[in-house]
Amino acid sequence: MKHAWHIIILVVLVALLLGIICIGVGYMTGADMSRIVSVLDANYNLSGYYQYFSQFSAELSNVLAA
Repeated sequence: MKHAWHIIILVVLVALLLGIICIGVGYMTGADMSRIVSVLDANYNLSGYYQYFSQFSAELSNVLAA
């Protein structure tokens, strides 16, 4: 099982590295950040995830404060 976790972590790190490289290449070839963010938001619904996590953190802080 330990070997499987090493493979999973390696795959995730490689995917993150490829994503960072792709965004960097897009930025260096003249794309502005608003265009990159709009394309990522259209494909992966980043604004939905942001809203979900902000609501979740607000509810969590309310529960922990009570």
